[in-house]
Amino acid sequence: MEEQLTKYEQKKLRKQEKEERRAKAKQRSSLSKWLVYLLLGALTVGVVVLVVLSRPKTPTTPDYSVSVPNEGAAHVDQGTQVSYNSNPPTSGNHWPTPLKEGLYDEEKPDEAIIHSLEHGRVWVSYNPRVSQDVVEQLKNVLKNQPLAILTPRSANASDIALAAWDRLDTFDVGDALDTQRIIDFVSRYKNTGPERVPAGSPGASSY
Repeated sequence: MEEQLTKYEQKKLRKQEKEERRAKAKQRSSLSKWLVYLLLGALTVGVVVLVVLSRPKTPTTPDYSVSVPNEGAAHVDQGTQVSYNSNPPTSGNHWPTPLKEGLYDEEKPDEAIIHSLEHGRVWVSYNPRVSQDVVEQLKNVLKNQPLAILTPRSANASDIALAAWDRLDTFDVGDALDTQRIIDFVSRYKNTGPERVPAGSPGASSY
């Protein structure tokens, strides 16, 4: 038969059990906090890695483009002809309605495309003297580029011209079209205009 505890011993035992429960609860709480910290840390690392991986990689190839002095970005009446400081232009007065991004077989107004460049588009134009094979290569390169515009342009002095806001690269085809040069220009200078407007935005025109 177990020995009966005195009231003092019973009180002491209850106190001891209470302290043990409190210590276990504190231990569980501390463990929960550490788990939360670990999960938050892992989540933060995951977000950082995701941002870094999703960020467009800057091309490591040479950049052949040049900076063109900015001529402003004022609107002029639709149909107004504007003179620019480069061929093709990269900034300046332009029409209120931009040209919608896409691949075109007809020449389009400079004044509309400048507005598109202001919205972060990249304009690839070619002199109509280039072969149809070159035109098809250009289309294949740009068909999956949502912010690209492709047009013929008879005023071009070179075979190919790559234009973005305040940037210009021009070159002749030679033995073969340098498609990597085009891809890298688009990668470097898309969405670098004064205004960022999502692809396919309403209000643009195909003219």
